[in-house]
Amino acid sequence: MFCIGIRGNLLCWSVLVMLVVLPLGMLRAQRNASPKGVVDLNGQAVDPFHRSPGKVVVLFFVRTDCPISNRFAPTIQEIGRKYRERAEFYLVYPVKSETAEQIRKHVKAYGYQLTVLRDPDYTLVKRAETRVTPEAAVFSIDGKLLYHGRINNWYAEFGKSRSAPTTQDLVDAVSAAMAGKPVAVASVPAVGCFLPDRP
Repeated sequence: MFCIGIRGNLLCWSVLVMLVVLPLGMLRAQRNASPKGVVDLNGQAVDPFHRSPGKVVVLFFVRTDCPISNRFAPTIQEIGRKYRERAEFYLVYPVKSETAEQIRKHVKAYGYQLTVLRDPDYTLVKRAETRVTPEAAVFSIDGKLLYHGRINNWYAEFGKSRSAPTTQDLVDAVSAAMAGKPVAVASVPAVGCFLPDRP
């Protein structure tokens, strides 16, 4: 009714802009926004999913004081090197009490070469459904969680490890994701150190 005449047409266009264009802009802004609380060691916000367009994203969750995480350091490095051409790997420290300086020392001590992130608000932890460290998560190029859980079955339980792993759960998931194939097993419980105050 109110669209009759020049003034009515202007009003219609104004309403159309508010109902369609503005929500689309807000949605685009939300899509481009960095995950809350995810930062690098200099405190700068980082979004690993938008930083790696066209690549599978792999997150390794670790902590400085977890002996199992630390024993997995060479394996984490090896996987990162082997598949870095088609996947982007991040080392995520989610424990809030660990300072940037502590993390820097830990990264140096274990020779990590991966991009390091802090996730003190558990934003990535929740998105990856992570419970312990070390644990890994694989995301498709459009940000869908494809796999989360153990890296391999080296540890049968806390304090009890095999001489060598007999499965390569993470490698299988990364290989499938890079090939655009379904991941056969979407989740395998990890053995490690529990995250404090994990909801």
